[in-house]
Amino acid sequence: MGRTLVKVKYVITCDRKFNVLRRAAIAFEDGIITYVGPEDKTPFSKQYFDEILVEEDGVAIPGLINAHTHAAMNLFRGVCDDLPLKEWLEKEIWPLEAKLSSEDLFYGNLAAFLEMLSTGITTFADFYYFKELIDALKIIPLRAIATVAFLDLVPDGEVYWRRFNELQKYFELADSVEGGLVKVALGPHAIYTCSRELLEKIAEVSEKYMLPVHMHVSETVDEIKFAREKFGKTVVEYLDEIGILNERMIAAHCIHLNEDEIRILGDRRVNCVHCPSSNLKLADGIMPVSRLLKANVNVCLGTDGAASANSLNLFNEMRNTILLQRGISLNPTFPNAREALLMATRNGAKALGLEETVGSIEVGKKADIVLLDGGSPRLLPEHNLVSNIVYSCTPADVLYTIVNGKVLYCRGKFSNINTDSILKIFSERALKLLSG
Repeated sequence: MGRTLVKVKYVITCDRKFNVLRRAAIAFEDGIITYVGPEDKTPFSKQYFDEILVEEDGVAIPGLINAHTHAAMNLFRGVCDDLPLKEWLEKEIWPLEAKLSSEDLFYGNLAAFLEMLSTGITTFADFYYFKELIDALKIIPLRAIATVAFLDLVPDGEVYWRRFNELQKYFELADSVEGGLVKVALGPHAIYTCSRELLEKIAEVSEKYMLPVHMHVSETVDEIKFAREKFGKTVVEYLDEIGILNERMIAAHCIHLNEDEIRILGDRRVNCVHCPSSNLKLADGIMPVSRLLKANVNVCLGTDGAASANSLNLFNEMRNTILLQRGISLNPTFPNAREALLMATRNGAKALGLEETVGSIEVGKKADIVLLDGGSPRLLPEHNLVSNIVYSCTPADVLYTIVNGKVLYCRGKFSNINTDSILKIFSERALKLLSG
């Protein structure tokens, strides 16, 4: 990968001190950051570097982290917009998924990766089809948490139990992507699709291998009713009784929570993923982000799939997160723009078990970096850059997306990727799914 120097007007590090550096430089070698600081104090000569990127108005931020998505569900973007989740899944999405081929999924993933790179996303946690995700990551190498899905309260549910005996295969598939970019997570779908025995087994295997558990939690009112009627408990109480809640839990949605549940989530150090656009569109509700943050819960952001949220755009999610919480709490100060940016960066890294690897621009971490166009009218004037990024920025302001030290996206173009061919095949296969 060589040695690269990036010179920009600002670096927003998102480190623990939230340092913002002016006229700064970032150096990285073989994908590892070796220097972050004033441009005129770079401890290397220009001749040392293989590549020097200079953006006079550039603003560098950590690569954004999409902590919950279903990448290849972009195949169903725009399908059945106006249904509640249960009906949407059972009547529309699951029947369509039964028709999916490996090639459909492969191109769905590739198209999703293009979209994420163009919106500044460098890392994502996917909950969908494992092998086809890996195949696509070998072509477009983002950083990813690949989830092995489990659900046994469905037809042929016993198939998923066999996956415990195939874990080595999943580890090997993840390792087949160069650069150590992919980690494995266990994915019990939800309490209404997974038996208690399955959840207990997942808790056991997660502990044995120290694997993240990626799960949909308290997403809908129907799910809450299901838990009350079947277990006599709330969703969080039931999961806590099983022993699956801990710092490795990536709990997507977490909308319908009482104060006891919020306390449990904080005590167990669970990571909660807020997907506001999807939850609003499906009329599921709004995560109580402010209350979770006050309980010291690690809250991060996800887009969910493009089938439900329609876009893979974390700038939307940052903005929506703040506006929703202020609207329901009538508190204009909490959460603020800095907290929203941290949810999309450092908090996401912590949730995915990657806190020592990505999430901030610091020496020793991986060079997952996004350069924004500080000369864009949406980022001017410079009274408050973080506010501009969270409230005003759009994917059009993304100049560069760098993953593991490699420039994968630059000014509307993708490195060494036949974008036209990918999108043509993706579109054809998506349309065929609905017509066939």
